[in-house]
Amino acid sequence: MSHTHGVIRADGSLTVSTLEEWVESDDGVQYTTDNVAIESDPHNCQFASRPARGKTNAVRCWVIGDVYGYDTTSDDRSGEYQPRPPDTNAAQFCVSLYERYGLDFVSRLNGNFTLLVYDRQSQEISMCTDRFGTVPIYRTETDDGAIVFATNIQLLPSHPAVETSFHTGYLHEYLAFRRTFGVKTPLEGIEKLEPGSITTISLVDGSRTAEQYWRPRYQPRDEPFEWFVEEFTDRFQTIVDEWTRDGHEYGVLLSGGSDSRLVLSTLEDATAFHMNDWKNREARIAERVATEADADFELLERGPQYRIGALERNRWASSFNGWFTQPYTGGFEDQITNRVDGLLSGLYGDSLFGGYSIPSPSVSLGPLGSMTIPFERSIQTVDEYVDLLVEDAHDGFDMQTDLRTVLNANISREGDRIVHHGVTYESLDELVYYGDCYPLSNDDDMRFRTALRQLLPYRSPFLDNRLLELSLSMPIRYRLRRNLVGQAVDRLAPDLALIPHASTGVGLARPFTLEYVSSHLHEFWDKHVRTQKPPEPYLTDGPWLDDAELLRSFGFANDVLDEQEPLADALPGPDVDSIREVYRDHHHGSNNVVELYTLLTVLTMPVTEHVLSTEANTALTETSTEQIVTNAEQSETTATPTLALENEVIDVV
Repeated sequence: MSHTHGVIRADGSLTVSTLEEWVESDDGVQYTTDNVAIESDPHNCQFASRPARGKTNAVRCWVIGDVYGYDTTSDDRSGEYQPRPPDTNAAQFCVSLYERYGLDFVSRLNGNFTLLVYDRQSQEISMCTDRFGTVPIYRTETDDGAIVFATNIQLLPSHPAVETSFHTGYLHEYLAFRRTFGVKTPLEGIEKLEPGSITTISLVDGSRTAEQYWRPRYQPRDEPFEWFVEEFTDRFQTIVDEWTRDGHEYGVLLSGGSDSRLVLSTLEDATAFHMNDWKNREARIAERVATEADADFELLERGPQYRIGALERNRWASSFNGWFTQPYTGGFEDQITNRVDGLLSGLYGDSLFGGYSIPSPSVSLGPLGSMTIPFERSIQTVDEYVDLLVEDAHDGFDMQTDLRTVLNANISREGDRIVHHGVTYESLDELVYYGDCYPLSNDDDMRFRTALRQLLPYRSPFLDNRLLELSLSMPIRYRLRRNLVGQAVDRLAPDLALIPHASTGVGLARPFTLEYVSSHLHEFWDKHVRTQKPPEPYLTDGPWLDDAELLRSFGFANDVLDEQEPLADALPGPDVDSIREVYRDHHHGSNNVVELYTLLTVLTMPVTEHVLSTEANTALTETSTEQIVTNAEQSETTATPTLALENEVIDVV
C-alpha cells in the first residue's frame, strides 16, 4: 500500500534515523533535515524543489494526488483558467506558483490533492488540502511537541512517540454509519486536516496557523434546465480533453448506468472495464454500451471468493471509512495497469448532480416495500438533521455510548454557521445538501477512490472544481426531478443514450417521469414477479453481490470472529456474545450486513491489534506500577524492604 508519512519538529532534533525507527520501507524517497522528515511513495507523490532568493533548494514541494490547473479569475471575473502543462509535474507547477504568489495560490488550484510546501528561507512548512478534502491526511501531536502525519491512518499508532486508544463515541459512529464525520477518527488524538485549508507550522518556535480558504456555498441560479445541460456538457468534455493525451491509452470503469457512460462518450479508443460476478443483466448492458462506443470490453469477473478474499487483501487499506470490500479493484491491478495508462470513473456524479444526497420522503407500500418520492424533505434545524442521521444509522450493537448523544455533542450551530465534527458549513443548506461528500471522507465509499488513485493515474471528472461550482448553482428541483447526466450523454453520443439503463430499463434521455416509474416497476418485478432467478442466492442482476446472502452462504464472518475473539472482546462496545447474537439473527432472516461488515473491517485492520495490545500493556504497566508503590509503602514497616521491591520488579520484567 503506497503512502506518504512524516514528522515535523521545531526543536531541530530529527535525524536520518527518524523514519527508519517508525516505518520499514524500501520503496519510499526520504528527505530529512533537523526539523522535517518525510518519506513519500514516488508512484503516488510528486516532488519538486527549486532555488529561491539565492538559496539552494530553498523551496520543496510534495503533491499527494494531482493538480489539474490554476484559475486566475479575479472577483471581477477577469482572467482565465490555465491547465497544468502536461510536461510539468504537479509539484513543479505548484513551486512556480508559490514563487509568484506565495501560499495564496492554493485557493485557486484545481485538483484532488494534499500539498506540502517547505520554505527553508522562512522556516515554515505548510500542509494544504483541496476544496473537498479528496486526499485525506491524518495527523497527531506527540507529548514532546512533534507533529506526526500520514496518508494512511494505520501508520500513526506505530510511531514510537504516538499514544492513542479507541475513542468510544467515534468508534460507535463508524460501526453505525461505516464512516466517521468531519475531521474525526475513532483513534484518540488523531484527526484529518480540514478540507480547503492551509495549516502552516513555524519551525522556529513551533507555532501554527490554520486558514480555511474555501467552503461550499449553495447559490442556485435562476436558469432553465437546458442552460445547465449545455453548461455541464461543455465543461465535462473540456475536463476530459485537458486530462487525456495523444499516444496514451485510457480505461473507464463502466457500469450499466449513466455516469460512467458519460465518461465513455467523451473518449475515443478506450477500454471499458466492468467488474461483476457473472454475465448478468448489468454486465450485458455494459458490454452493449462498450460495443456501441467502439471500446474494448473487459469483464473483470469477481465471484464470492474475490469478495471474501478482500478481508486479507485490503486489511492495510482500511481507514475507518467504508468496508474491507471497497478497494474493489484491488485484485485486478495487473489486468488494469498492463492495459491502460490512465483510468477514469463516474464516481460522485449522483452525489453532486443527482438526488442521492437530498433528503426525500418515502412512502410505505406494505409487503411490496417502499417508494422514495422525488421531492425535498424539509430540514430546518440541527435537531432535524441529527434525526435524519439517526434514521439512517445501523445501530444494532450494544455500545457504551448513545449515538444521538455523540452526534449532538459534535454538531452545533455557531451563529449562522454549522460545525459538524470539526468542519464548518456556511448554513444548514450546505450541510444537508453536501454533508455526505464534503469533506469527501464523509462519503463511505471514498476508500474506493483512494485505491484507484494509488493504482495508476486516475481522475473522476465530477470532482473538478468547475463541476463542483456548477453543482453549487444548480437548483435542487433539477437534481431531484431531472436527469442532467442522461441529457449530456444524449448530446455527446445519442446512440449510447438509447441503450436502457440497467436499473430502470429505459434510455437515458427519456422523460424523468417515465424513468422514475420504470425504475420502481423494474425493482418490483425482480422482487415479486420474476420466476427466473440467478444461479446462486448471493448473485444479483445488478453490479454487486447480495452481501446478506453471501454471509448466510459462507462462514467467513464466523471464521473471523473465532480467530479474532480476543480483539472483539477488547474493543469498547459489543462483546463477543452480543456480536454472535447479531450474526445469528442475520442467519435467521434479519439484515445486519452493515453491522457485521463494519465490525469485520475493524477486526481485520492491523491497527486494531496494535492499539488494543498497546492499551493492554499500558493497563498492565499501570497496575504493576500501582502495586510497586503499594509494596514500597508497605516496605517502610518491614525488615526486608529492598528484597520485596526487587522481587516485584523481577515479576514485572
